[in-house]
Amino acid sequence: MTEIILLLAVVFLPIFIPIFIIPLTLGNGSLYFKRFKSSMILDEKKGLAKQGLLWFSILSPICYFISLGIISWYGYKISLTSKGLEVFLSISVFPLGFLSLIIPLSVFVSRLHATKQTAKQIEITQQKNNIDLFHSHRKELFSYFSQIGEIEYLDCLIGKYKIHPKVHKIFFIGNPEDGAPIANEAEFKKIEQKISNAQFFLDSIIKDTNPSQTYNFYINHFCSEIYRLSMTLGLPEIHVDLAQKSIYVPTNIDNQEEKQLLTVGTTTDEAVAAYRYIKSYFTNLCHFAGREPETANYDPTGQEMVNIGYEELKYIDTGVKFRTAKEEKTIEKLHHEIKNNITSNEL
Repeated sequence: MTEIILLLAVVFLPIFIPIFIIPLTLGNGSLYFKRFKSSMILDEKKGLAKQGLLWFSILSPICYFISLGIISWYGYKISLTSKGLEVFLSISVFPLGFLSLIIPLSVFVSRLHATKQTAKQIEITQQKNNIDLFHSHRKELFSYFSQIGEIEYLDCLIGKYKIHPKVHKIFFIGNPEDGAPIANEAEFKKIEQKISNAQFFLDSIIKDTNPSQTYNFYINHFCSEIYRLSMTLGLPEIHVDLAQKSIYVPTNIDNQEEKQLLTVGTTTDEAVAAYRYIKSYFTNLCHFAGREPETANYDPTGQEMVNIGYEELKYIDTGVKFRTAKEEKTIEKLHHEIKNNITSNEL
């Protein structure tokens, strides 16, 4: 029984001793298990001398050398002679074999540590490159729009084509750590639909195709849509500069309490100019994102969900044909009636 206990001690004590000592000196945590775990995991943030596995690879062979040496040297006396050295080497082959394991084991641990450090360095470099790529994409967006310069629309609105930082966040999704962002297709399609709606209502207003709904189309739909688009795209030329030339008019939405909404200027030219600037700005944003804006137009009232056709509404996008679409300009007529109503109410 005693021999069995001694055998187990020789086999396991050289391992248990380093396992007990190393966590107490190098480990972190209040519990032993946490200290053991933290000390036996290679930490690329710490130097090699603070790696528990390195010391385990050194201390374990030393402990085996001592334990096996005690057995091998039992019954012998120290003799500092050539004969004594010869005897020592002959009886210490096994202990010295374990002691020699220090070099390959420590080299192996150091290689693992160096590999982990290299992998972490590569990860950090890749992350930095991705962040640089993300911010480079944003800078390129600013640079792209800066090349356009100012454009005057119908002598009443100057589009500066400046990019608001929020535009990049809205229309391009992705984390800086993941590299260059991708186009937010859902947001692009949402803006396309809003621009299509604005174009449809503007066409209906200019032509006065449905007189009973023209005022509603102008105030509740077209003007509101234009201001929502200008806010999303970050165009102060519309929701700040042009708004100063506009007026608040009464409106009733879905038979609710009467509210005051802001017109888009007071003339047809100003309404068309605002629409054209928004569409041109968005088209340039699409081109930067590597996509072509859709040109299909649908009736947003839901009465006729059919494609109206781009050619039929093209006159709103270019030229001045909109000025002669109707003998009496509808928007100017609406504002004249609004002015008369305001005057009569004051009287």
